Amino acid sequence: MSTTPYAILGLLSIEPMSGYDIRRNLDESLSHFWSESYGQIYPALKRLETDRLIAPVKQAVPASRRKRLYTLTPLGRARLRSWLSEPPKPQPPRNELMLKLFFGRLAPPAAIASHIRRLQVQQERLLATYEDIGRQLRAERAGHPDLPYWLLTLSAGVERGKALLDWSDDALAALKAV
Repeated sequence: MSTTPYAILGLLSIEPMSGYDIRRNLDESLSHFWSESYGQIYPALKRLETDRLIAPVKQAVPASRRKRLYTLTPLGRARLRSWLSEPPKPQPPRNELMLKLFFGRLAPPAAIASHIRRLQVQQERLLATYEDIGRQLRAERAGHPDLPYWLLTLSAGVERGKALLDWSDDALAALKAV
């Protein structure tokens, strides 16, 4: 099974959601470290339901007025737990900045430095976003059993951003010496 169904099972482990809610959560939460194509979500939901890993939530609202909410089944929770115990598959990184830097000798003299300065601006904005997310999580989800794990994920993003800012300072200094 690809990772898309596991991302969906993980989101449904938090609370019942519709396909739209899953898309929104992917955009608002997971997009900082994981991406899924919208075209993968609805077919995956259908497969997960067929495989009895998720089930629609029975609702009192008439079908014509409600979103179809899904929840994990016991089998889905077991499958998610099993997958969470497996080591992550290595994924080759793809970083266009590093590719351009590697071949940077052929670039116009200021181009690579400009790319690195753009990276600095992006990382500073991202760190501010992460700070806002952390405040919001602590305020709105205090006591939630998943909060420590969400904050660990957020912390990895913060540390990565700080490391990239440190690296970019060093890289700009090294480019001046070239």
